[in-house]
Amino acid sequence: MRSSAEESSIGDLAAGFGLAPHVLRHWEAMGVLEPVRRVGGQRRYTSEHRLRVALILSAQEAGMSLERIREWVGAPRAERRGEVLAEHLAELDGRLERLRVARELVAHAVECSSGDALECPELRRILEKSVESGCHARAPRGPVARD
Repeated sequence: MRSSAEESSIGDLAAGFGLAPHVLRHWEAMGVLEPVRRVGGQRRYTSEHRLRVALILSAQEAGMSLERIREWVGAPRAERRGEVLAEHLAELDGRLERLRVARELVAHAVECSSGDALECPELRRILEKSVESGCHARAPRGPVARD
């Protein structure tokens, strides 16, 4: 067991990352962060928790939800952790492709002398290419409206 000199409070840990303590309490409720122990009802954290917070923040920057982070770091087998990361990597690749197409479109529109995006042959080419590639296809959310 680490000594209390090496432990910090929830406020100290949160402040070190510019977070409010309620964020860490939420992460605890979500199962991605657990204090090492409680002293007088107060959560205590070690230097390992600082690394865990950095990992969570980095994963969130990479677009991971707390549910996916929990699935990744909580997976009992390395194989499953790799699967979770591979799934997320595929999603990132898809988002990068959509961003690349969007950037190409905006970059051309900035320089385009056409007053209407749908009248510009180059913008039409970019849009046709993105439609053909399925770049804008989204997974259905909720009930599908029928005409």
